Amino acid sequence: MDRWISDAPRWLTLAALVYAPWAYGSTHPWTITGLNWLLSGVVALWFLNHLLRQRLPRIQPAMAAAIGGLVLQAWFMVLNAKYEYDSASHEFIALTPLLPWAPGSLNRALSIESATCLSLLLFTGFVVFEMAGQSIWRRRLLGTIALTGTSIVLLGLAQRFTGATGIFWRQEDLGPNFFATYRNHTNAGAFINLIWPITIAFAVRERLRATSFRKTLLWSLASVVCITGVMVNTSRAATAIAVILVSLTGIWIVWQATQGRFGNAIPSTMVAIGALIVLLIGAFAFMSGLDSNAQRWKQFDKQLTEENSRLLAARVCLKMIPEASWWGFGPGTFQTAFPYFSAGFGKQLNGRWLFAHQDYLQTLIESGYVGFAGWAALIGGAIIYSWRQRFLNGKGLAGSARTTHFGLLIALTGVLAHALVDFPFQIASIQLYTLTVVSILWSSKHWMREPKRMPLHRKATLPADALACAP
Repeated sequence: MDRWISDAPRWLTLAALVYAPWAYGSTHPWTITGLNWLLSGVVALWFLNHLLRQRLPRIQPAMAAAIGGLVLQAWFMVLNAKYEYDSASHEFIALTPLLPWAPGSLNRALSIESATCLSLLLFTGFVVFEMAGQSIWRRRLLGTIALTGTSIVLLGLAQRFTGATGIFWRQEDLGPNFFATYRNHTNAGAFINLIWPITIAFAVRERLRATSFRKTLLWSLASVVCITGVMVNTSRAATAIAVILVSLTGIWIVWQATQGRFGNAIPSTMVAIGALIVLLIGAFAFMSGLDSNAQRWKQFDKQLTEENSRLLAARVCLKMIPEASWWGFGPGTFQTAFPYFSAGFGKQLNGRWLFAHQDYLQTLIESGYVGFAGWAALIGGAIIYSWRQRFLNGKGLAGSARTTHFGLLIALTGVLAHALVDFPFQIASIQLYTLTVVSILWSSKHWMREPKRMPLHRKATLPADALACAP
């Protein structure tokens, strides 16, 4: 029974990692609700486990402070909301805040939804942190991410091979810019860039262990599939980011081999394997159809003008940030506030803007400088903390841990770069996967240690006089 109680939230976390991308990327309201219920179960069972054991959770203090601050700020803005918003009449309905002089949300209903999702995701980070401290659960976490992500890419490639106009099991025409279960190709591209660095890390780790050539081959093929997917996907930002990061990854692997950190791996062999993988990716991408992606790249110079809607939206966001000030307009309120600042651009910014297409600006608008600092502490702190652990362990760090660390950093770098030009951090599935990576980095103290060395046993020696007295 004790084992079941402790493992239940962990297995449910793995289930959430599978569910989130397959449930249309957790972008539909009902799929987000489903993910919230799953994460509610994870958090509730995790608290119950510690309550029954009468044991405080094992949490990294800096991580706990960042998460606690973000959750407290979000719910304070909800509880001290200044307005409710009537979307039918487009009117603000004044509320009576607890502290009239303090900041509060502009749209209480949207802020409640956003704060609920945010809290569940962040508290799940504590569960992942504890899981990552044990090697078997860390492998299960990363394995679930890699396998689920690869399966999503395989679906997308099957759609490209067959010329599908929408997700196979839904009767709707989504046009050319969808991929796998994601209606928006940019979300799919950001998601894939979170996956392929982890599949490469698995392939290199299996090669280092030399336990099974079949596992090395399978993970290598998974890497080829994922990188092919991001090349075939029509998101230009995702493709550009992938090209840069794949190149950096190849250089890093060869460098590690030349330094003798990958055991008996020969650098020339690594280069040859890399060249073969590039050829496979090119062949698969060509067969899957690169014409849609190529056509979008041809339009790039025509779209990059001062009249580009995203650039105009960024200008509006820069006007909004000073008004949002230190605390922001409240979680989830961008879509409510944006129209009141974009009116001067007329038809150039037509339609309903749910997202800013620049996550850093949207974070400053919704959460202000305080919330932005909290996210910087959570994500940036994880990177700095893991590097500190890396240097503390020095040259004695095992190759598998070194590879895992690099793969996680590349995965995080990809989604952070994509957030400069799109909205991956507004998508629940990508939020969950990113927070999982961040939480594993926070737990690096438990898995980034020097390998234990066996003590040297010297032969016992006896003094000469003792030998002389021997019978």
